[in-house]
Amino acid sequence: MKKLDLKRRQSFAVYESKRKALQAVATNQNLDISLRWWAQLEKSKLPRQGSLSRVHNHCVETTRSRSVVSFYKLSRLQFRRLASKGALSGLRKACW
Repeated sequence: MKKLDLKRRQSFAVYESKRKALQAVATNQNLDISLRWWAQLEKSKLPRQGSLSRVHNHCVETTRSRSVVSFYKLSRLQFRRLASKGALSGLRKACW
């Protein structure tokens, strides 16, 4: 995994609970508008790198970032290679 992506994952883990709490306050219609405004401002002060949308999946073998099968954390190329070898349990190549 690339260093930048690892750093983003760690940053997300640090700020996740604070971001969710502020989001809950900001979207609660029963609270006072000034409190909701304050929560939105505090949320905007959090680092952008700590957002979940900045985290990308990467292949654990090749660090390829495109076309990653998220359940196995493998790129489509590595997934096909390992599936053809029979290295992934429960998978079998379909042949007609």
